[in-house]
This record gives sequence, C-alpha cells and structure tokens, in this order.
Amino acid sequence: MHDSNFWVFPLDRRRTLVESIAQALETKKGEAASAFLALCCQENAHSIVRCRNCAEFAAQEVGSLLHAVLDDMANRTVMHIA
Repeated sequence: MHDSNFWVFPLDRRRTLVESIAQALETKKGEAASAFLALCCQENAHSIVRCRNCAEFAAQEVGSLLHAVLDDMANRTVMHIA
C-alpha cells in the first residue's frame, strides 16, 4: 500500500505560494506582518514534518521560502520604482 498524500518541494520554487505570501505581506505592517509570516512558516513547517517527519528538513525549507518571499518583495519594489 502506498500513501497518496504528498508535498511538493522545494517550497521556494512554488511561485504561487511565494507570490501570495509576498503580496499579503505588502498589505501588512509591524506586528500584523510578523504574525502573518510566523503563521505561514508554522503551517508550512508542520505540513513538511507530517509528510517527511524531519524537523531539520522543514526548517531548511521554510528558511528557503522566507528568502524567496523577501526576494520577490524586493523585486516588486524595484519594478514599482522603475
């Protein structure tokens, strides 16, 4: 028997996920932005741990996702200024 549940890795390559988080963060400030980002990270980390059962892998994936989100936000800012 095989498990039909799967998770797509790496997170930082999931453009829709990265862009949706970046867009949502652009509408938030301060504590609201921090809370939103923490929730996104927590949800993705929990999903990875459930799927792969590896907290270290989850931390690496979430870290890469955060970098991708920040890069996306920086690119949006540059495109908006240009």
